[in-house]
Formats: sequence, structure tokens, C-alpha cells
Amino acid sequence: MAELLNKNFISIHYGEIALKGGNRSNFEKLLIKNIQRETGVKPIRLDGRLIIESDNGDIKDLLRLTPGVEWIGDSTAIERDLDLLKKKVDEIRGDSDVKIDVKRIDKNYEKDSLWIYEFLSKGRKKGNRKMRIEVFKDYFLISFNIQDCIGGLPIGSAGKVLSLFSGGIDSSAVPFELMKRGCIVDLVHVFAMPRADEVPKSKVGEIMKAISKINRVRIYAIPFSIFAIETAGVGGGYDLILFKRFLLMLAEKIAVKQNYKAIATGDSLSQVASQTLDNINAISPGINLPVLRPFITSNKIDIINKAKFYGTYEESIKEYRDCCSIVSKNPTTRAHRDKLEEIEKKVDINSIVDKSVREMRVFTLSMDSPEFIESKIVV
Repeated sequence: MAELLNKNFISIHYGEIALKGGNRSNFEKLLIKNIQRETGVKPIRLDGRLIIESDNGDIKDLLRLTPGVEWIGDSTAIERDLDLLKKKVDEIRGDSDVKIDVKRIDKNYEKDSLWIYEFLSKGRKKGNRKMRIEVFKDYFLISFNIQDCIGGLPIGSAGKVLSLFSGGIDSSAVPFELMKRGCIVDLVHVFAMPRADEVPKSKVGEIMKAISKINRVRIYAIPFSIFAIETAGVGGGYDLILFKRFLLMLAEKIAVKQNYKAIATGDSLSQVASQTLDNINAISPGINLPVLRPFITSNKIDIINKAKFYGTYEESIKEYRDCCSIVSKNPTTRAHRDKLEEIEKKVDINSIVDKSVREMRVFTLSMDSPEFIESKIVV
């Protein structure tokens, strides 16, 4: 630690990883690997957290959305001298008020956390900015400019998930919700544009770029035209319900062949007509893979706030020819499974899925490249 005294660095804290008991070191190693891949800098382990000897703002932006990172702060370590500590704290906070949090890691230190807090805060108001003082055996660690991060678990600790993706607010935020639970996430997108190679050039491609800052992302782009032609005239309020059923069947077919462990959607219970409990029940039978719905109980404003945090909101609200909006014609809010099964047999939904998949194009965006690469994948 002596070589870091009086130097500035970024302190990286994790939350949930610390609760992993005997597996903690494996999660730490994976997080270190992910941070190095994203930032190009290998963090150093130091007393229950990671540090990077840098104050680069771009690195901080990447760390903020790195799954497994709970919070980050600019940090400096100083000798364990209370007068020096107060001088340094006053120097950092200047004229502004801060909220100081003191944590005594070394329980043998003669002053407790409350005494240190009062010593540092005497005559000063409590502010909104956070500052943390940690007491270690040989040094004080001061962290400031603290930012809350995405938290959760490092990517790669949970397996692969295939997420239904329209490019709207909800489906654009879902990949981040899954990544922070340790998942590697790829996307299924049904497009209404004339050609598949227009997909990466649209807002869909821009949202993928936001995801690719954190991890490599792949999109399975499938034309809407086959479904639209072969289900024309379904009506009866079942158009959109049938389309949602088609999406799940499509995703499962790809997922099984490509070894994904689950499917995900941006459904939020009763937010729109197709997401009522009756309709979710109607479209779900026969899908054997788990269907994850991370926003199922979320209010719309909560999803919007998350999308803003993830950096996808501005792109997701841009105009785009979303297939759900094309299909939607006064959808029923209480679909019956028997009725939907009749329609599926009439239009031969399995054949529509097979034909659609044969027209699929696959594009991959790596973390270290701005170019989309088309992959040759047969399902």
C-alpha cells in the first residue's frame, strides 16, 4: 500500500459479490477480467475492493455500467494521522457541503466511526455529495465524487439469454437488466424494413452500440413480411396476440439451436393490451424454455429512468417502424388459449416460424469494433 500513499486512483466497490462466500474469488476474477476487457486496464485487488490507478473520465463511464460494480469513487490513501485526514478532507470538499460516511475496517483503531465523523464534520453542514472515510490498519482511505453503478453480478456468471427486441424503451433496457444478473445477452428483432442490412443502420444499431460498450452483442434479424402475408385477415382482436406468440416461438427455435438457456421480454403487466395476465397466459403454453420478464411489475416511469441510466432512452424514443404497432388493431385484452390455438392451426404458425427463420440474417457487434459483422448461422 505504501506505493499508493498520496496518489489519486479510482476505487471500485462491489456489493453482491461480497456475499458469495466460498465462490467470491471466482466472481472477483471474472469481474477483473470484464473490467480489463472493457477499459484496457487491469484493476488491482486492495482490501476488499478493486482499484485502477487512473482518473480517466471515459473509464469511469464504462465502470458505471459494468455489471458487478456497485459504486465507484475518486480515492486517495494517506498516512493514519487524524490532523492530516482533516486537512485532506477539507481540501477535497472545499466550500461545498458533503455527507461523510466513516467505516472502521480496523476495529482496533482507538477512535470509533462516530468520533471520526464528528471530528471531520464539526461546523459543517451535511450535503448531498458523498464522501467515505475508511480506516485500515496502516492508512486512511478517502473516497469522493462517488457514483452509484449498475451493481449485480459480472457478465458470464449466469449463462446466455435471448431477448426479444423491438427497439422501444422497455426492450432496450432489458439487456442491461439481464447483464447485471450475470447473463450474456443477444437479441431477436423482427424488422419491417425492405432489407435486413438496414437494421444495423437504424436506431436498433445505435442501441446495440450502447450494449456493446459492456459486452459483445448479436442480433438475429428476421423479416416481418412472411408473418404479415400469411396471417392477413386474422382479425377478431387476435392479430397482436398471435404476433406475440410468433415472437416467442421464433425466439425459442433460435435459442434451442444456439444453446441459450432462456428467453426474455420487456413485458410489464397490464402496461399495454397485449401484456394483460390473460394474454400472457394465452401466448405462453408450449414454450419450454424459461421466459424471463424483468420488468413484469415495474411502473413505466421506473423503466424510463432505468433506460436513461443505461443510455438507451434517447435512441429508443426515436421514430421507427415497430412491427407491434403495425399489427396492433384494437387487440383483445382477454385472449383465450383455445381460440388462439384454432388460429395457429388455421394459419400454420409453425410453418410461418420455419419460413421466417430461413430468411434470418445475423449481425454481431464487438466491444472493440464499430463495424457490424454478419455471421453465417443456420437454425
